[in-house]
Amino acid sequence: MGERTRELTLLILGDLIFFVVALWVTLFVRYLSFPSGEMFSAHLWPFLTISAVWVFIFYIAGLYDKHTIFLKNLLLSRIINTWVVNIVVAALLFLIVPFGIAPKTNLLIYLGISVALFAWWRMSLFQYISPRTQHRAILLADGPEAIELVDEINNNDRYSYSFVRLIDEATAKATPGFEEKLFTLIERERIDIIVANPNSTYLQAIVPKLFDLAFLRFELTFLDFHRVYEDTFDRVPLSALSYEWFITNVSQSRSLAYDVAKRGIDVVASVALGLILACCLPVIYIAMIIEERRLPREFFIAQERIGRFNKLVTVHKIRTMTENRSASATWTPEDAAQGNRVTRVGAVLRKLSIDELPQILAIFRGDMSLIGPRNDIRGLGERLAAEIPYYNIRNFVKPGVTGWAQTHQQYMAGNISPQSLEESKVRLAYDLYYVKNRSVLLDVEIALRTFKTLLSRFGMSIKLPR
Repeated sequence: MGERTRELTLLILGDLIFFVVALWVTLFVRYLSFPSGEMFSAHLWPFLTISAVWVFIFYIAGLYDKHTIFLKNLLLSRIINTWVVNIVVAALLFLIVPFGIAPKTNLLIYLGISVALFAWWRMSLFQYISPRTQHRAILLADGPEAIELVDEINNNDRYSYSFVRLIDEATAKATPGFEEKLFTLIERERIDIIVANPNSTYLQAIVPKLFDLAFLRFELTFLDFHRVYEDTFDRVPLSALSYEWFITNVSQSRSLAYDVAKRGIDVVASVALGLILACCLPVIYIAMIIEERRLPREFFIAQERIGRFNKLVTVHKIRTMTENRSASATWTPEDAAQGNRVTRVGAVLRKLSIDELPQILAIFRGDMSLIGPRNDIRGLGERLAAEIPYYNIRNFVKPGVTGWAQTHQQYMAGNISPQSLEESKVRLAYDLYYVKNRSVLLDVEIALRTFKTLLSRFGMSIKLPR
């Protein structure tokens, strides 16, 4: 039995076992006692019938494809989308087929429990008991992002594959008989994964043959370089940006339900945070008086920032520096060199992110959201847009107080925001990931990671699942 056969067998058997376990847990939760053999048997066959139909739907949806094993974000999105279909199918089956039971409440509980168990099994448990063969791969791509991917994959044993060769365009063009030598290399090195940028001009003649090996003869797995990079680093590779990328991945609204839910959460949260801010303001004001030895010249500052669709919005913050240069196009270190430094009270406020709380006024007005790409001060935003291609695309969605970049990117020591063009490019890559994948679940993850980030600034550490 080959590895792929063992892998498929393990996936299908595991799916069915977890469906049965979910049924037992459902009956226990529903009746608050261990289910009897008779009760369990009465429910087993109807629910196994549903499970068999679900396995068929999983197959159609690609949950048994190799791609979903190597790309965790693709797996998660397919699980979510497939379970929406499964819920509808389960409801229809119990309406149409005379199973002899009408477990409306049981079905609802079962759906919730089975979704949770299935996601845990596929996203976490499977990787520990699946075949541990280390797959051999070749990367056909160019640029620093390709080198970054090889370094990440080959230096971390948590990945189930490693690259034995990186071949860029210069190498391919300088190699006589490149196509023949590539396929000889694939056979000699027993390559079973090809990661490539199919849009590269030097690969256009080769990609159809690689597709034949992958999708007709099943001799290897073909993965898109940009997709693998995004899945590995949780950010969009900037080399992928093109007209076609924006047409395919950027939409003005994810869904009406998402937009309504997000706006409702923003309104409720801004009111709650407003009450917290009201309690903090007297303490902050007194601390400023003590540090500056006089009444503060400015307590709040008004900043003109770039909002959604590049429209200017007014945002209020608590002053944390000795001077208010709200329209500045400079970084914090550049300000410090000019005598504008962060105050001691301001340093504490920044560490706790309390200086950001007055932005709830903009959130309540609808100019901002709790979660989204951080908006730039006008001067700095214009400077970045002039130097970084496609930078303003991050303004396609409503800006937020915290976002995907703020919870993932590591900045230079002592800073909690980008302080260079290179750091801003990385932030853009994270922001575009959010623009492309934004959802309620992603917003919840960002909120949890923001809480984790705040705790980590005080030496506290908690782990969140990847």
